[in-house]
Amino acid sequence: MKKTQKKISIFFVILSNLVCLHAASKDSNANKAVRITIKSSSFLSELKEEPAPLKQTYLLLTTQWENIHPKQKIEKEKLEKKQDHTMGVKLLTEKKKGEQEYVYADVAYMVEKLSDHVYCLADGLAYSLSPLTEQIQEGVSLSEPFTIAKKGEVRDVSFVFALPQEAQNLAFQFFDYEYGSISLPVKGSLQDAQGAEGPPRGALSYMKGALVEAAVHSISFSSEFQEEPAPDGWRFARVRISGQSLSGDSIKNIVQIEPEEYIWLTADGGYLYYAVGGTTTEEGYIRFTPEFFQSQEVFFLIPDASRVDSLGIRIRNSVFDLPFDPKKEIRSPEPAASHQDGSTMKVMVFSAEKTDSSVILDLGIQSLVSSGIEIMRDQQFILMDESRKIYLDEDLTDSLFHRPPFPFIIPPQSFVRFRLAYQTDSLPPVLHFRGFESEKNIEISYIKK
Repeated sequence: MKKTQKKISIFFVILSNLVCLHAASKDSNANKAVRITIKSSSFLSELKEEPAPLKQTYLLLTTQWENIHPKQKIEKEKLEKKQDHTMGVKLLTEKKKGEQEYVYADVAYMVEKLSDHVYCLADGLAYSLSPLTEQIQEGVSLSEPFTIAKKGEVRDVSFVFALPQEAQNLAFQFFDYEYGSISLPVKGSLQDAQGAEGPPRGALSYMKGALVEAAVHSISFSSEFQEEPAPDGWRFARVRISGQSLSGDSIKNIVQIEPEEYIWLTADGGYLYYAVGGTTTEEGYIRFTPEFFQSQEVFFLIPDASRVDSLGIRIRNSVFDLPFDPKKEIRSPEPAASHQDGSTMKVMVFSAEKTDSSVILDLGIQSLVSSGIEIMRDQQFILMDESRKIYLDEDLTDSLFHRPPFPFIIPPQSFVRFRLAYQTDSLPPVLHFRGFESEKNIEISYIKK
């Protein structure tokens, strides 16, 4: 058996396509290549026959973009060797013997993906573009390049954002670390829309690491996620979080992660549930923008009766725990038996429950290492009855409320509790554990629920 070296799915989106000339501050509205003005704004409870999400409203924002980049002086001879992209250039001087001819050429202003660069700031939090932006009149693609070809060209562009109904201060935010970022007031105070430094107002708990700082704001529950109902006995937990990227120097980066593998809820007793998705991007990523805390939601499937204690986030090999009630003391349960697998992990047995035709084991693993541990549940936990080996029942295990998390990866230095089910008419006396550094027969005949 080997420890997993699974690559952490963290992506860095650089908010500049070219070399950085200067870094714009939060208060800068000066961009050397494009001028943006707001033409109109309106709030709608429904757009394109799609109602706004619960307690939110749609902001429809119409803007005007003008290319103001000065024309560049380029050697005419170099242009003649390529396809003509000069868009009607003019000669600067007459060519003399031994001299080079130059022309003025327009410089196209291009944004690779508007969804990486355009946000709405609302009372200190940033909100991503809504996919409805692609469906409205004068809307644009969120994933394809946006271009204004030559100096003086003007384009009207409309954007849609889903924002809290109670938001009082709104601003349009455009990131450009080459020519200058732009913040434009939409409603109320620009300063209050941008928010203060540090954790957002009203956060339940907060963490700060080398690449990201994040906060938990609220938790609520629903019976469905993305029009999919929860199975009987289960419900979806909706957790609102915000986060800010600390990655990058003069050019800042967006940090995004896959919530299904690197964000989880820890419920009462130490049971862990990985996320089933997020609402930030169509791919389901959770994102952290620079300069401002980005608001987003992440969803989890948990048993109806579970009490949720904290949210866990893994950024590379660092794990952060964000409790929903920081004042509440959370105690780890005491195991009935345990075994330490070298310097890798500690395995715990809490109970062994015998039913008519099965045995249910309540187990736990405490990681002792700074990297993730991938567990093979069907190979590492085997019941032994004399010379007979009894392997877990996959279907029965997956029907349990406290089944192992998927993927079954123990985050660094973290505790995970889970249950395994075996089809057997008697309670075998031994659980054979196959570890990464050792093997152990753990007596369980005296351990009963």
